[in-house]
Amino acid sequence: MDAKTIGLIVAVVLAVIGFGLTGYYATRTPMVPTMTTTMVSTVTSTVTSTSTMPASTVTVTSTAPASTSTVTTTVTVPSTTTVTSTQTVTTTQVVTSTTTTTMQPNQSMMPELIPVANSTVMVDAAKGATVRLGNIIVIIRPGTYVMTPSGQMLSSYSFSIIDYQVYGLSPVMGNQPVFAFAYAVNGQVSPGYTFVNQEGKPYAVVTIVRMPNTWGSWTWLGFTQETNGTLIGGHYAFQDEWVYAGSGLFVNFQFVKPVPWVFVNTGMPASSMVMYTTPTMPNSTEVTAMAPELIPVGIGTLAVNGSMGGAVAVGNLLAIILPGTFVKTPSGQILKMYNFSLVYQAIMNIPPLNESDTYYWPLFSYAFAVNNQINVGYTFVNASGSPVPVLTVAFLPPWFTSWTWLGYVQLPDGTLMGGKYTFPNPWIPGDDYIVNVVFIKPVPWVFLAVEHGYVNMTMSTTTTTTTSSSGSGYVWGG
Repeated sequence: MDAKTIGLIVAVVLAVIGFGLTGYYATRTPMVPTMTTTMVSTVTSTVTSTSTMPASTVTVTSTAPASTSTVTTTVTVPSTTTVTSTQTVTTTQVVTSTTTTTMQPNQSMMPELIPVANSTVMVDAAKGATVRLGNIIVIIRPGTYVMTPSGQMLSSYSFSIIDYQVYGLSPVMGNQPVFAFAYAVNGQVSPGYTFVNQEGKPYAVVTIVRMPNTWGSWTWLGFTQETNGTLIGGHYAFQDEWVYAGSGLFVNFQFVKPVPWVFVNTGMPASSMVMYTTPTMPNSTEVTAMAPELIPVGIGTLAVNGSMGGAVAVGNLLAIILPGTFVKTPSGQILKMYNFSLVYQAIMNIPPLNESDTYYWPLFSYAFAVNNQINVGYTFVNASGSPVPVLTVAFLPPWFTSWTWLGYVQLPDGTLMGGKYTFPNPWIPGDDYIVNVVFIKPVPWVFLAVEHGYVNMTMSTTTTTTTSSSGSGYVWGG
């Protein structure tokens, strides 16, 4: 076989290999995305030439066509002889092919907040409202309006709490997300809306959450709300501040936008600044007296910086001191720093109340105190001296009510001796709690329930008192 024939064979072999590879990759599905693969094939061919030469110098030239290579061999022989020369030609062919792979989009990598529950209330801005969903309670104070993205101010709107399951959210500062919640105005979860007062200034709704003391939350922004309510995308924007009132209750005064917040488990227990004390029992002279008595049985006290506010929980009661709440003393001095106490009281010799032919039975009472003083001469005010209420949440059925109790004398041990029902208090009913948003004095209030279906829980009842009141008597929200 001569060199020409061998070269032809090599060319055919390379052509077959090349077409085969080209055909294989040509039948692949077009790629998304494109991936380039380089395949290298090596073909080795051996070319042998035989020549009979006289004694002389002979030059033999062989050419391998497939590789376009020329090999020249020079042989010097002394006489006529047969010379066999062998050349090995190595040819490398590089075949480059492009393959395609069709990949499905991975939607799970996009953060999602999927709604699982919601609770909605219609709000009249002049009256305020409250709504609860699971472990979350929101108080929309009277005077809370909504500024829309177009600049319109709404005095009537629907307010919703929405709970979400979270998917695809990464930890933040090493803290794992647990679940999320958001507010919605007329079904819209959007930072374009703002809760404002009548002057158009931001006016936060008050949020109360019962949760483990190792939880915190982050505001979540950058999302898109889909038509089914799911929030797609977004990121952690900033950490939220919560005030721990004790008893597993946390309060936030800062939320002015209907946006989501993501709860995370920090692993770091929050500590309450509330100091709890158990008062001493009244002496025998006080106990045997027939005068009405309000006896302290549990006290939670908080050192308050009026600029920051605070919250105190005792039993089934929660008092919320909003930021910017100062105290005006009987002498007219305005206190920025003061001790605020929530005083839980047992009652003795408090008669039932007959109001408009409906009998109410007194159950227990509570009071606010400023620097240990339960005194109508003190007033909660803002920096300019205008009255500011301390909010109360009572975890009682909505058919409970209360009356302000005045005319008492405060004894050294904190017992309030004497007094009478003065006027009824307005409460905003929740599903299993009630909210008061008008109390501006550190005085006592007696809780009562309608006679039917309730047992008298007073220690001593001697007479029935019928008390009437006029609207003009209720002037300072005590």
